[in-house]
Amino acid sequence: APDTDKKVAVIGGGPAGLTCAYFLRRLGHAVTIFDMMPELGGMVRYGIPEYRLPKEVLKWETDGILNLGIEHRPNVKLGEDFDLATLEAEGFDAVFLGVGAWKDYSLRVEGEDMPGCYTGIDFLTRFASDQQSDEPQHNIPIGNKCIVIGGGNTAIDCVRTLVRLGAEEVTILYRRTRKEMPANDVEIVAAEHEGVKFHFLAAPTRIEGDENGITHIEFLKMELGEPDASGRRRPVPIEGS
Repeated sequence: APDTDKKVAVIGGGPAGLTCAYFLRRLGHAVTIFDMMPELGGMVRYGIPEYRLPKEVLKWETDGILNLGIEHRPNVKLGEDFDLATLEAEGFDAVFLGVGAWKDYSLRVEGEDMPGCYTGIDFLTRFASDQQSDEPQHNIPIGNKCIVIGGGNTAIDCVRTLVRLGAEEVTILYRRTRKEMPANDVEIVAAEHEGVKFHFLAAPTRIEGDENGITHIEFLKMELGEPDASGRRRPVPIEGS
């Protein structure tokens, strides 16, 4: 569309920000994407492993969006490198906030802050950032025997990435059964084919270790009770197990 002489700042270069920028530019507005990471894509780039979404395919998509005439400012973070006042001073007429959900929640169990324990998004982001660096550090020590706690797509992405990193034994620990796993079934099947082990009806209570790192995970055995708000049967701890 013809230029409208309106300027819009899009904060966050993930799927939401990219989509917003694409349609705003088609409507004739001038758009600038501000993003804290060096490359566009957000969690699609830094959280989805290469085997599921090749970076070459993603770059083709993001380049196609920028080529409409969209400016990209990488490595800048809202509240540190710029704020709403500086955007206003620069003459932006509107701001779209699409900063994403980069923080994992914790298990709230003893020992989860030990070296060798990672949250899922942190682990995947560190691995993706290292892969895409001009000088990869390969500095994610994983050991030989790895356990991933959870049953969603992030957990599956983690175990399948660990297999590709050369871990000898990779296990998913999940408090319900396979039937209740929220991950896509095709991903669960693929993980099984790749040799991932599954330990169901187990909820971690403590992570133990010594000066060399993690040595044990203590867990309670669970049994399934009545359905909860998610519609899945609620895991109930078996006392003393």
